[in-house]
Amino acid sequence: MRRLGREALVSEALTHLAANPQASMIELSQSIGVGRTTLYRHFGDREALVGAAARLGARRFGEAVMKARPGEGAGLAALERICAELFTLPDVLTLLFADNPIITDETFAEAAAESRSGAESRADAEDDPLEAVIARGQADGSIDEGVPIGWAAAFVYLTIGSGHLYSVSVGVDDPTARAQSLELTIRAVRKTLASSRAER
Repeated sequence: MRRLGREALVSEALTHLAANPQASMIELSQSIGVGRTTLYRHFGDREALVGAAARLGARRFGEAVMKARPGEGAGLAALERICAELFTLPDVLTLLFADNPIITDETFAEAAAESRSGAESRADAEDDPLEAVIARGQADGSIDEGVPIGWAAAFVYLTIGSGHLYSVSVGVDDPTARAQSLELTIRAVRKTLASSRAER
């Protein structure tokens, strides 16, 4: 049996829930390699463990967006970097874009509240960093001003989801297929949102 602390258990649970979202506590303990009593001691029940894994996924999503340097360069280029960073989180994207997602809007709100209880970060200061990037892109001329910001943000999120799910269907562990899916995702974002000036 492995000896893991709470944070490591949550990280492992996220990975195994992406492979089997309906996994029971017994199945999760077996997949992680710890005793069932270890999970119950740290989390009490399955709902608490799944919730902790979902919040971790939401935090990782937000961290990936900030890692993409959303405030640098043209807005459209920042969107492309965000797509690339999020594609490095296949487990998170699986739990976010599943038919019955574990990571939800409520999860993001809970994760943000947890973050604000500690040191405030730039990620916490933005309600939706993606919308901020799109607004900046419209101001700098790289993103079409005629596209509503909310629609554009939803389009980017859903296009990332579609690209990820396509990658899963052909083999998420295949780096070539993963790279192709990312390329198609970025191409769709660019084709739909780029201003006529940016396309020249």
